[in-house]
Amino acid sequence: MIFVMLRVMALGLWRDRAGLVLAFVLPPVVFIVFASVFGAGASGKLDVRAGVVDRTASAQSHRLTRALDQVLGGRLTLYPDRPALLDAVENGRVDAGVLLAGDLGVDPAPVTVLIHPGRRAAGQVLTAQVNAVAAQALPDVMMQREVMRLGPLLALSGEQRGRLGSRPPPAAATPFVTQEVLGGGDPIVVYYAGAVSILFLMFSCMQGAMSLIDDRQTGMRLRLGLSIGGVAPLLGGRMLWLVALGVAQALVLFGVATAVYHIPLLANVGPWLITAVCAAAAAAGIALLLAAACRTREQAQTISTFVILILAAVGGSMAPRFLMPAALQTLGWLTPHAWVIEAYQAVLWRRVVNERVLEAWLVLGGFGAVGFLGALAIERRRKL
Repeated sequence: MIFVMLRVMALGLWRDRAGLVLAFVLPPVVFIVFASVFGAGASGKLDVRAGVVDRTASAQSHRLTRALDQVLGGRLTLYPDRPALLDAVENGRVDAGVLLAGDLGVDPAPVTVLIHPGRRAAGQVLTAQVNAVAAQALPDVMMQREVMRLGPLLALSGEQRGRLGSRPPPAAATPFVTQEVLGGGDPIVVYYAGAVSILFLMFSCMQGAMSLIDDRQTGMRLRLGLSIGGVAPLLGGRMLWLVALGVAQALVLFGVATAVYHIPLLANVGPWLITAVCAAAAAAGIALLLAAACRTREQAQTISTFVILILAAVGGSMAPRFLMPAALQTLGWLTPHAWVIEAYQAVLWRRVVNERVLEAWLVLGGFGAVGFLGALAIERRRKL
């Protein structure tokens, strides 16, 4: 009897294609994403995107930038001045910046690495890479700096050195690279507020959208469709409700973040509200599309779990996107999560509404519109 039950359960799982995917496909996919992110982070081999401003324009600085570009795999972008580089770092176009502002062989700390406070790991990796590249590409410059550092000690006579004892004090260090952390506050709090918000918004919208399946199975869809004039009003009402629910959920989460971590929500409530509405619309559209494509609640739960977790992992809700390899960072822009996080960081940390924010609002609205129209097309094809 035990073996009969085992066979029945095995056959049931085999016939449940969605269950097979959830059990045997989703875990390896999520593992690959996390291994790519944290494996790279632990080894220090992050795919850092960097910007550089070369104020000296010397032969030495050109050698340094060329060598650094090779190490970064072509992910080094040249900017004309410091303000342009600061804007690129703050807006996420690059992970960190390099400012060459002095004679590499003479000046103390001629290289400054500009670090976004929410991407400190990238700044630390870039600093180490600049030092390593300088040692390999500019050995004559580094030797000159070492001679200058030890010059006062080497100038001492033998008797003077003897007075210092067997352990002379080290000469004053002249660092080659210094670090400058930009901005203020803690943008990582805003990052995770947006990441957690869109993650749970997807789950809550999916739960609400599955009432579409319940209405279809109980015959309520038939009665409502005949009484109110078709499928469009049914989906439109659900869409509006899910958007309102999503905004309310975001308000609670960001209210807690404001109370505990002092996020400047009240000072930027207008842009925040537009972002929250666009994020809720994107989540609602995707949820309605998934619900319309599924025939049963069980199927919708399995498929939506798979889709939501994959989108969250790739889009940055589970791990910071700046720790991801370049391919995953690019792939993340295909998810609403990356755009939501980017928009919230811009309006709440950088406190700006720029082209990137407008683009995020447009993309999120597009997710919502495409999802709604797709769900409407599927539902209209079904028999009332």
